[in-house]
Amino acid sequence: MLYYDWQFAERMQCSIEEKRECFDLIVKLRRFASIIRDEGFLALEDELRNIDDEFLAISIQMGIDGVAPELFRDIQERRILADNCKGKELLRRVIITEAMASILSEDTFKVFHYKLLAYLGVHGQQWAKEQQLDLIGKAH
Repeated sequence: MLYYDWQFAERMQCSIEEKRECFDLIVKLRRFASIIRDEGFLALEDELRNIDDEFLAISIQMGIDGVAPELFRDIQERRILADNCKGKELLRRVIITEAMASILSEDTFKVFHYKLLAYLGVHGQQWAKEQQLDLIGKAH
């Protein structure tokens, strides 16, 4: 399991613009989470064809395949470590891993948001407020 310490946090540092891109990723992931919550992972099978991000596509595929949350996290964290990512790419992969693990663990929509927005610091909550994101998952 990844050990989230100050050194790891430093490797994840990126610009405000890059964090904003990661916020947009969270918005996309929340749409996927809402679909999965309502219809199940299989509802994203067609969506996989339109996803260029291999890490995200593999994450969704593991959900479709029914990989357990702990095993999913272990596999994706190993990939993160093996690829030695940093900056925005590391932040993106951590957010994707946390999002999918949260979905697989059947966390509430609020917990899902708290987990993901935490990686963006004060900006995450600010952007969510500006976009008036529903934190309980009623709207897609």
